Amino acid sequence: MKVIYVVDTISSVNNKINLLKTNFGDNIYYVVKADIAELFKTYGYNANAVYFKNLSSVIHNMLKSSETDDCIIIYASLNFNNKLLTSFKNHIGDKSKVVSLEPEYNIFEQVCNSTYNVYVKSLFKMKDSLCSPKLQFLPKDFVEQLLQTHFANRLFDLNPDLNKTFTVQDKEINKSLKVKTKPAKYNIISALIALVLTIALLACIAYFKVNYIIILIFAILYMLDITLVIIFQCKAKFDQRFLK
Repeated sequence: MKVIYVVDTISSVNNKINLLKTNFGDNIYYVVKADIAELFKTYGYNANAVYFKNLSSVIHNMLKSSETDDCIIIYASLNFNNKLLTSFKNHIGDKSKVVSLEPEYNIFEQVCNSTYNVYVKSLFKMKDSLCSPKLQFLPKDFVEQLLQTHFANRLFDLNPDLNKTFTVQDKEINKSLKVKTKPAKYNIISALIALVLTIALLACIAYFKVNYIIILIFAILYMLDITLVIIFQCKAKFDQRFLK
């Protein structure tokens, strides 16, 4: 079994690697974020691959160039401990199913996730599983399927007969499970559109007799601009979860 350890932070590096070796053995592949690759070497470990903003493609190519086996994906930014890894091993069991750790989402996050999944399904005809990419077990047969398509597909919603999810109650672990999405850079376009609309509306109020039709037109334009913001943010979230 291969352990793909995504080193996206250098925090507690030795303790975490020792935990992985104790629970899963020494067959660890280190995929290191480019900006900490040199620092990672000073701890006495060699990176098997280095990524910048193309993590899924880097893992895909790395696995494709070696013999296929069961895989565990785990990120250094996950606040894991021996209790979590023991629970994870128990859920893996006979290695017949994909095993994923699902964060607990609050009501606001659930609403945002529902909107986001409308975007994902409209593009790919299937939903995001919303499980964390930071801890997952992938059986050998499933890895072979992923390498025929794209490794990022591991996060799409799977048949319950092939997939097993579990949650944890620890708040710190739950917090670290979630992938943070920065505001989309394209939102500047929406901001400029909103600014132009506001200037145009104020000009209409100042120089023309405003009626309900003009108000309705501007209301529709503002709603379209908000929709654009949502689409951009959904794209940013998808890219962060599946690709980066």
